[in-house]
Amino acid sequence: MRLKLIACKALFRELSYIAALSENSIDITWMRQAYHNHPEQLRQWLQREIDLIESGEDPHTILLDGGDGQEGVSGDFDAILLGYGLCSNATTGLTARRHRLVIPRAHDCITLFLGSKERYAALFRQIPGCFFYTASWIENTSMPGKASHDRQVKRYEEAGYDEETIEYLLTETGGLNNYHNAAYISMPFLNNAPYAQVTQDAADFYGWSFHEIEGQTGLLERFLSGDWNEEDFLVLAPGETAVQSVDARIVKAKSEA
Repeated sequence: MRLKLIACKALFRELSYIAALSENSIDITWMRQAYHNHPEQLRQWLQREIDLIESGEDPHTILLDGGDGQEGVSGDFDAILLGYGLCSNATTGLTARRHRLVIPRAHDCITLFLGSKERYAALFRQIPGCFFYTASWIENTSMPGKASHDRQVKRYEEAGYDEETIEYLLTETGGLNNYHNAAYISMPFLNNAPYAQVTQDAADFYGWSFHEIEGQTGLLERFLSGDWNEEDFLVLAPGETAVQSVDARIVKAKSEA
């Protein structure tokens, strides 16, 4: 199959590795992780990418007409894949007009690193108040730790806040009050030691407990291989729209009960 993957850079290393080993032809467009801070904007960017791909005007996408002598590569895709979970409802409302649209049934990408939504739910119960770290997250966004803390302090100082106000802002609006654990998700194909150390350092800085958890690639492998079972993936037919589901499905087609 020839697949188009639109994915968050928070999955860059993991999906790149699996795509390189896939028997399918996979064309990838990477989206900035920072778009997650504005889910409505992220939804607009994702729909824009889908529309551009289907119109043949996407500057990131290789479209071949089959007449250039390259065997095994056609000018169209068998499906468009979204390397996202529900992600604050950013993937709801999305639709493709001409292609199947495949979305993992996951609240966020941590499920994709852990291998299943069931394992994520179990770890959520076992390690409450846990901030998860991965190699791609560490490389592509500002993760909690001393460096990000110091940058925020500097921004507040430059804005003219006094020390007491800065401490209040960091404590009450920093979003970390409910966290007590930091967990690094290690992948079998990667030198995890440097990233695990970043996570350990962050845990030490905040006084959190540190954990290292084995990641599982099975869900991502099935995602890129085209093994889209109904339990783990939503496969939208052309013209169908994704909406949130309040049950274990997480996301469903708008037409479904």
